[in-house]
Amino acid sequence: MSNEKASILLAVRGTAQESLREMRARVFSIVSTAITLFTVFIGWIVQRSAKPSLPETILFICIIMMFGIGNLLILIDIRRGYIKTMGISVRVEKALGLYEAKVFDEEDESIFPSSYLRPIKGKHFQKFELILSCSAIASILIVILRYVY
Repeated sequence: MSNEKASILLAVRGTAQESLREMRARVFSIVSTAITLFTVFIGWIVQRSAKPSLPETILFICIIMMFGIGNLLILIDIRRGYIKTMGISVRVEKALGLYEAKVFDEEDESIFPSSYLRPIKGKHFQKFELILSCSAIASILIVILRYVY
């Protein structure tokens, strides 16, 4: 492989890795902000002296659902982008020979283990999606309980 091709691949890999880091940070930021807002909203509802009426309860539930579903759709979209970008990164790493033994040194093992080649499913993101969904469901249950009691 020529030096020019190798430098292009290294630049692509660097860009892909930076993009992956940004996606992970964005997911954490979205989920932590959503949980904080759910907590503040529920705290406000619970501390209100008056019990919410039925229309208020329905409105609160709709707000929680729209906010939760909206954020969940954003997370799913980020996960799709992450999986595609990770595929690009793995392809570049293969082209650079990082999964082949004795390319850069005389070791019998490659620099990157072959386990890195397994398909990426974005389990990291799925956990955050689950956390967000559980937070929204818990918030809805608290609103319902506040209406009932």
